[in-house]
Amino acid sequence: MVFAVAQVSTASVFGIVALLITVVAVCTGFNRGALGTPILLASNLTARQITVESGYALSWSLWTGVAGGVVLIGCGAALHQPMVGLAYAVFLPIVLAQDVLRHTAIGLGRVRLAVAADGLWTATMLVVFIANISEFHESPELAVAIWGVSGLASVVILQSRCAVAPRHNRIIQWWKTYMPARLRFGSVYSISQIGVVLVTVVALTTAGSVAAAGLRGAQTLFGPIGMLIAAMPIVFVPYVARNRDSGIRNHWRLVRATSFITSVSTMVATACLIAMPSQLGDAVLGATWTQALPLIPWVGLAAAAMCWLIGAMTFFSTQGASRAVFWLNLLHIGLQVTAAFLAGELSGGAVAIAIAVATSSCVMAAAGIAWARHHIQSRAPSVIASLPPLGGVQVQ
Repeated sequence: MVFAVAQVSTASVFGIVALLITVVAVCTGFNRGALGTPILLASNLTARQITVESGYALSWSLWTGVAGGVVLIGCGAALHQPMVGLAYAVFLPIVLAQDVLRHTAIGLGRVRLAVAADGLWTATMLVVFIANISEFHESPELAVAIWGVSGLASVVILQSRCAVAPRHNRIIQWWKTYMPARLRFGSVYSISQIGVVLVTVVALTTAGSVAAAGLRGAQTLFGPIGMLIAAMPIVFVPYVARNRDSGIRNHWRLVRATSFITSVSTMVATACLIAMPSQLGDAVLGATWTQALPLIPWVGLAAAAMCWLIGAMTFFSTQGASRAVFWLNLLHIGLQVTAAFLAGELSGGAVAIAIAVATSSCVMAAAGIAWARHHIQSRAPSVIASLPPLGGVQVQ
């Protein structure tokens, strides 16, 4: 979807629309942590308990989607892109619902169903992407609308096959049961996206909308790597929930190996992107490619470092250590935004901002690894064992 929008937008317009995209990501990220992670932690419970938990999460996602839509409408109007903001607002509840149901399918052990539903969504947007290369060039609003409608089709598939229905009775009590942990897990994803918003704002205010577009465009090129990194909690949390007897050191060993593979893959992808012909770059990112190209090495370094930082956060998530996840994320965003602001103020260039983002990511990756090793050496007990079973409020 982001590539499709970039293809049909000027660099300056995409720099503004990028903010709306990150607002959507903030909403999606919070629900992914607050609603999706508990569903994955419940993977060792009965199917009935998982679907009941998912029913409440589905209802919560729909209502928060409406609230987030109001914010998107306001942001779109303020950024002089009201129709794009409205398009995102209309389909945000659908996107949030799909994310909950994807986690439900994974929690139930029906991973192929989740892949099929996401695959349909991806295939639809791939058609739009190819059509733009062939000079179809729909408007940004239409690209978002196609994205939302295909997401609705994915929702229908997941909901019907997982037999999950919205649940509203005692939903406030349901939320309060795990509210502190939900807020912390939600912050893992949302704070990182808020950091992207703030860095984009810094680029807009200190270097202009074209520089902001270049930075967001370079980050978009690493979208596949970002999805791979984001999949780590989806893979490891239910695995550890079902295999707690394998030991904390084995859990860290698996996360560490995955982080190494993904970080090396990221650096290889960085080299390939730098060597990519300009004609192909123009086809992928449109007018934004020229601004994104000089930022690719630094954004790639930041993405490689994030493989290790997310790995450390995933390890803490498997242990139920939501406080550690929260503070790692918060410290990372604080350092990243501060460094980007200073770089933007001192140089006024997108390259300096990208270097600042890469440096802060490397520092926090090292801190995350050190913290995880300390946690293992101290053999801190998992807090999950002390929590009541998920779904206990609803299932008698």
